[in-house]
Amino acid sequence: MNRLSIISLLCLFCSTCFAQESPIRDFFNSPYLQFGGNGQLMYRYSDVDEIHHDTKAKNLFLSVNGKLNESFRYGFLLEFVNPSVQEFWGEWTADKAFNLKVGQFKSPFTMESQFVPATLETASYSRTIANLVGYAGEDDVLRRQNSKNNFGRDAGIMASGELIPLANHNLISYSVGLFQGTGVTTGETNNNKDFAGMLLFKPVKELRLGGGAYFGQATYLKASEDVLNDHVRNRWFLSADYNSKRFTARTEWVNGNDGGIKKEGVYALGLYYLIPEKLNILGKVDYYNRNKDVNADVFDYTLGINYYFYPKCRVQLNYTYSDYSEKWGAENSNVVFAQLQIAF
Repeated sequence: MNRLSIISLLCLFCSTCFAQESPIRDFFNSPYLQFGGNGQLMYRYSDVDEIHHDTKAKNLFLSVNGKLNESFRYGFLLEFVNPSVQEFWGEWTADKAFNLKVGQFKSPFTMESQFVPATLETASYSRTIANLVGYAGEDDVLRRQNSKNNFGRDAGIMASGELIPLANHNLISYSVGLFQGTGVTTGETNNNKDFAGMLLFKPVKELRLGGGAYFGQATYLKASEDVLNDHVRNRWFLSADYNSKRFTARTEWVNGNDGGIKKEGVYALGLYYLIPEKLNILGKVDYYNRNKDVNADVFDYTLGINYYFYPKCRVQLNYTYSDYSEKWGAENSNVVFAQLQIAF
């Protein structure tokens, strides 16, 4: 076969693959199999850290999801910066009022925790969420247990659905499940399963109000102990959010008990689109108390801007001033985040 014939075959193959009606293109973009991914490259400046300037790949996710039929969906999610299997699940839908999901996925606790980094308004999660909902906060007992960023995910089984149809939405949504309580790709450490659930009301299409609870245990070494033990890990939360085309507001209060240490956090976020779907500005206040008995608390004040240069692709700029109490034992800080996000 001469060089001209090879080139002709390659051209024919490429035109077949990328033509709008291509069977190969339809296969990879069908409801039955869909690939996606996103990554964030972050620059961070801190005036108190020993290393003031730091640039690194923050996250790199690859997802595969789809459906086998009208009743059964599936999903996989891999993270490559700190390699881990974040999600692996199957979901059966009997009706809009009842879905049954089994595998490893986001546990139903708080509104912000349901966001992924690619859709979160700020460059990082609230300190309240990072420390009380299984992320990578410095005070997160799950991180102490498995040394991972669990992104609010765990292995378990969950029932969810929407109830009471109104004119253009449903009044109630619920999620309730049993989880292992150890985070992603981590084996069981005790003979107990954790409970998580949330109930949200939507009186109008733009507004949600609700709350939920988490009751469980975590296995880790407390400061006063020299052997691993199981400790209570309980949570309660109240939430509200409002979403319109140009304005978003959200606030959540979370109360926690980790092995007898009482913790509390609350944040409030406001975001406004200066240019619809292109440019927005935001402000956020986050209060977290890691030990209410001694009031070891901190306030984080954040200002930010997001510019979308392509759908799902954006540049983020955040400034956060952190005001620590004397009992926390840290120096007040000024931190700047600049983040590039590419997604498909």
